Amino acid sequence: MYKMNGRVRFSEVGEDGRLTLPHLINYFQDCSTFHLEDIGLGTDYFVQQNLAFYILSWQIEINRLPYLGEEIKVGTLIYGCKGMFGYRNYIMYDVAGNILAYANLCGCFIDASTGKFVKLSEDEVEKYPIEEKIEMNYLPRKIKVPSSNQVLEPIRVRRHQIDVNAHVNNSQYVAMALDCLEGTETLTQIRVEYKRAAKLGDVIIPTVTKEGQSYYVTLCDDQMQPYTVITFGV
Repeated sequence: MYKMNGRVRFSEVGEDGRLTLPHLINYFQDCSTFHLEDIGLGTDYFVQQNLAFYILSWQIEINRLPYLGEEIKVGTLIYGCKGMFGYRNYIMYDVAGNILAYANLCGCFIDASTGKFVKLSEDEVEKYPIEEKIEMNYLPRKIKVPSSNQVLEPIRVRRHQIDVNAHVNNSQYVAMALDCLEGTETLTQIRVEYKRAAKLGDVIIPTVTKEGQSYYVTLCDDQMQPYTVITFGV
């Protein structure tokens, strides 16, 4: 497992003094980015191969969110790379080695010019170090949303929400969804299903509902077709 050290910064915590969920995702994303850079399969390599990797889903389980100033370690491993799909695990530890949060990610390889799926050759697949996946309850990638949804005020995508791929960054969807929730208990699970990428200036219409111990937020376009489906467990 590839690991990097960190310390929770003031800019990464919420009003409770703990790491926010979007920044938890950022730590995971940064860890896998550095992993690829360090094994020679980073940004330059993807540009040369005319490739992009788009995240299809997250499943994140949270034991505890670290506090401001707390030292942490983040690890990631690739446990599968088959055809067009890639699979990763992530773990965040505290200084004593306790697991704060862990995750499963599924993504796919895309032709950067056409936006179409790309199946990697066997030679390409062999470049990725494959390790044994971590023990966790792996849930389905697709999220089934209850039919009774409350429609909220539209959100227009701003420039600060856009990443290097010219669309909304993965963690920004979670930040939008969290703004749709009021008075939630401590969240212990996040599942995200990405369907389409929103871009600068797009209008996003959120819908939200609660079923059992889960909140469901769907971020839709103006035709109510979803960009992203997110569920939070308490």
